[in-house]
Amino acid sequence: MTSLVRRFWPAVLLLVSCLAPSTFAQVNVDVTSAGGFGYDGVYISPYYATIGTATNQTIICDDFADETYLNTSWQGTITQFSNLASSLGSTVWGSWELSQGKSASGIVQLYDEAAWLTLGLLSQPKNSLNQAYYSFAEWAVFDPSGVFSSLGSQNDTNACVAIFGYACSGTYNNMPASGSLLYNAAQNYGSGNYSNLALLSPVVGNLVCIPGISGHGNCPAQEFFVTVPEGGTTAMYLVLAFGVCVGAIYLRSRRPNTAVTMA
Repeated sequence: MTSLVRRFWPAVLLLVSCLAPSTFAQVNVDVTSAGGFGYDGVYISPYYATIGTATNQTIICDDFADETYLNTSWQGTITQFSNLASSLGSTVWGSWELSQGKSASGIVQLYDEAAWLTLGLLSQPKNSLNQAYYSFAEWAVFDPSGVFSSLGSQNDTNACVAIFGYACSGTYNNMPASGSLLYNAAQNYGSGNYSNLALLSPVVGNLVCIPGISGHGNCPAQEFFVTVPEGGTTAMYLVLAFGVCVGAIYLRSRRPNTAVTMA
């Protein structure tokens, strides 16, 4: 009996820890589909992934500085959007922008703008031109120079006008013009209901990764918004974390013994 308790006690402790919510609990992620719609040489959101034990989850990318490979597993953390202000250090762009001296309130506003664009993207007809514009606009919230340069290299004036309000030429150093998607996001971000969104942020070891915008990033994948049922972020988070932990317990008790890139 004593040996049996000794054998399974670590698993019990792990199970208890799984039941305690933690922003930093990790889940296994595998992006299974890029959605099949490309624009200007890049697959656009939404994509689909297996997160923990949940399959075919809709995810929307906010990260133009990194790349994601299909059917390649990586570890990430789930951050409830309602807890974002106190959890910025566990998100890719929050951690990066804090390291660059940006205020927490300013970073939360950027995430709110990206969330507003996420909901706008999901409301567009699937595989439409507008959906492509919303996808690029969301990338431009955190990496405007990268998006500006990419669209400029494609001579895509229509996309630049829709996203920035003017043609993409030279180096980005201007504010979005009135009527553009980025301008509208900055004006209207406070009007959205983001309770059905969470952030999925890649980690390296136990640390959130550094985005490629720094020139020497180490992210194994991009950061994504995850859609969940209305008011169900907490439940989804617990289910995903619990599924991962149960898998770890199972593996512990059993122990004896062609990639496609997105932006």
